[in-house]
Amino acid sequence: MPSTPKKQPTFATKRLRLRAFRADDIEAMHALYGDVDNLRYWSTPPSANLGATRRAMRWHLVYRPRQYVIWAVEESKSRKVIGMINYHHRNLREKRVDVGWLTLPQYQGKGYMTEAGRALLRHLFDDLGIHKVEALILPANKPSVALAKRLGFRKEGGPIRDRWSVGGKWHSVMLYGLITGEER
Repeated sequence: MPSTPKKQPTFATKRLRLRAFRADDIEAMHALYGDVDNLRYWSTPPSANLGATRRAMRWHLVYRPRQYVIWAVEESKSRKVIGMINYHHRNLREKRVDVGWLTLPQYQGKGYMTEAGRALLRHLFDDLGIHKVEALILPANKPSVALAKRLGFRKEGGPIRDRWSVGGKWHSVMLYGLITGEER
């Protein structure tokens, strides 16, 4: 049976490095989480200021592989953080996790998250022995739906009504799933 690494692993793709977030990533993180438009499909409201981002960053600096892990997605050439990818809601008994991703607007549509997603899926299936990966996506989030499909996810259900409450407003989501061996 696969074992969980004691230290957060780093992954390299053709153009990216997925690595642990560091405290000095605060500006890049605020660019990701402070942009109202970029977070319009996210399950949390945008950071109001750098202080709010700094408080949120505490979650990003901790390695809790039995529950969640968050990676900075860094462009190899420039060494700039261009996004994040994670797994969360890990269910050890059922070997299932949820995944999420977020990219800075200027890097969207360039295939970066497809690369990052494939690296994360390899880790989940090969290293952690995960059987099923799920993604909850708002129906209007066409780029994330397309990414999930490129990675091999199938739409399994929804809309799951009023699943997320963001800023006092309820949002319904679609459920996409991927079982080991189905990834592309």
